[in-house]
Amino acid sequence: DCHGVPKSQGSAPVRDEIDNYTLMRGFQNDTHTIIEFRRALDTCDPDDYILSSDTVRIIWALHDSDPQRGPSPVPKVVNNRSRYWDVTLKNFKVQNNMDTMYWCKVFKAPTLNEKHHIVGFEPVIGYKHSLMVHHMIMHECELGKNGNTPMWDNFAKEPGRLCYSDMPIEWEKCLTPIVAWAVGSKGEYFPNHVGLPLGGKKNSYYMLEVHFDNPSMKDAVDTSGLRLLYSNELRENEGAILITGVAPSTLHFIPPYQKEYRTAGYCSLGCTKEVIPKDGINVVSVMLHSHLAGRKLKLRHIRGGKELAPLAQDEHYDFNYQQSRTLSQYTPILPGDGLITECTYSTEKRHKPTLGGYSTQEEMCLAFILHYPRTQLAGCYSIPPVKYFFETLGIKEFYGKDMTQIEQALLEGKTEVDAPSTTTPKPFENKPGDEMSPEANLKAIMALRNAKEYSIQGEVAEGQGVFDKLIIKDPAEFRNLTLSDHLQNIPYNETILTKKMEEYFYKGLHLTFCRKRDDTLAIKENIEKLPAFQEYENKESVQCSHKTKISLLPISSATHLASNSIINVNVILIIFFLLYI
Repeated sequence: DCHGVPKSQGSAPVRDEIDNYTLMRGFQNDTHTIIEFRRALDTCDPDDYILSSDTVRIIWALHDSDPQRGPSPVPKVVNNRSRYWDVTLKNFKVQNNMDTMYWCKVFKAPTLNEKHHIVGFEPVIGYKHSLMVHHMIMHECELGKNGNTPMWDNFAKEPGRLCYSDMPIEWEKCLTPIVAWAVGSKGEYFPNHVGLPLGGKKNSYYMLEVHFDNPSMKDAVDTSGLRLLYSNELRENEGAILITGVAPSTLHFIPPYQKEYRTAGYCSLGCTKEVIPKDGINVVSVMLHSHLAGRKLKLRHIRGGKELAPLAQDEHYDFNYQQSRTLSQYTPILPGDGLITECTYSTEKRHKPTLGGYSTQEEMCLAFILHYPRTQLAGCYSIPPVKYFFETLGIKEFYGKDMTQIEQALLEGKTEVDAPSTTTPKPFENKPGDEMSPEANLKAIMALRNAKEYSIQGEVAEGQGVFDKLIIKDPAEFRNLTLSDHLQNIPYNETILTKKMEEYFYKGLHLTFCRKRDDTLAIKENIEKLPAFQEYENKESVQCSHKTKISLLPISSATHLASNSIINVNVILIIFFLLYI
């Protein structure tokens, strides 16, 4: 049990005053040395790192000499009853004129005479282009009873299309995710009592969405995809994925020069009350997702005016390691619960605002929740209401455009704002509980598809084209500036200003969406504030308040404190050292 020291004290680790590790076993074969040991998650020792659900980077080293050989490892047991289906691209050409590309391809599921369950999945990454594949999502196509099978058979024979911009309208039935993978993940194997349905129909179809991140603008040919493991031994519970957070949109705003800046997406109490069954849904695992500016991510859980323990949290988020986190105990989400997906970003080295979008230079704030039982709820999102977004940035009116037209352009992903109507514009009052238009269902769904105009290109999103064409009329101090110029001129290095901006967007008004698996809304879009609630206090975090003094105690006393002031939970760490011989 050792710890690092400042460079001035040398480079070698120093032995801890208290040894908190217990060696359990070790063995070796021709390629690996395996050491298995145990240690408390939190030892209350200032020289030990607290092990939590956060992402942890491990520094490891090798030596040329092979240590004394031990017994051979136990061979891996394979379940012969599991089969797999590889859903991969076939020699897909990554274009050299796009630094971000979303590619979608339809697949026909294997012909199965009876229902099977997907029990896990693994990534299949093209050998030479592993760094280009940012994330992949497998969507189920909800065709209904009148699905045109010959047409979908033809879709499955196609090499694919650019997602959202070049897709046939029929593909919009394929918007419900069943599995999600992101860079750094090794896949996921579901618990023995949970499976995702596959087959049981005469024909079923799925759509693979692959995000390629290609900042060097290189030509490439890729064969990446997903391997779905399935079995005819049905699990006890049928699961599904729920996506929650901030709907990808240019209205997701993050200022530059910020050490820490929080945003939030809200899944409303009304949505869960409408769709989630009386006994609730049980959360199995959560994958938190943001892009390059993300530093801390958390899925907050609200019930009855109180915040419960986070469903998932990562205080050291790493863009290159996005693995699903399995909950230590299954936590129910009940009807009337609220979810807040909170993302903290660092933009200290950025010189202009970062907007929401699909490029890795833009940002996201999402949580993918694996749960059971399966319900009709597929997505629960929010974005700032349009007029509230502009008012928070100090803008009251634009020349020649009313807020309803601007709202429509932004929510539908347009790069142009329609000319003013000759009729009296519809009043736009942002009050909690308002419905924004008679076409709420259509408009909200369009908002969730607004990748269409700005998800393909990279650092400068096409959606900003609208911002370039909006000329400010009121207030007078910003008059005749474009919205883009105004955003660039805001003094973001003034902490009081940006903290107030953060508070307004986080705790202010949210336009909420509650999307079902069939691509309709369970309830109409709604403008509302976050509910009032008592914030969660992690009582375990104060158990080691004495830890700064612990090294001054005699070893016997310190050991006694360490063993009695923490919960009796141990972690088993298995370190694999690959020896290059």
